[in-house]
Amino acid sequence: MKTIIFNGHAEVGGRTFHHGDELPPGLLPPEVVDQWLDQRKLTEYDSSERRSLFRLFPAFSGCKEQEELTREELTAFALSP
Repeated sequence: MKTIIFNGHAEVGGRTFHHGDELPPGLLPPEVVDQWLDQRKLTEYDSSERRSLFRLFPAFSGCKEQEELTREELTAFALSP
């Protein structure tokens, strides 16, 4: 999955985004995303090292897509039941 991040600061829908912030899925129409990618206001980041926080925590972000934490991540970062 590709993550789309901001190049520089931007305000979208009353929210302020800083350089390097992730664009939440579905916030902008696809044609605007394409235009901003062409204008280099946004960058597609395709790497297994960077994962979408919106997809990792869909209950908090409202994202319809979901990504799971690895067992190592759960051990290191999650509270045990």
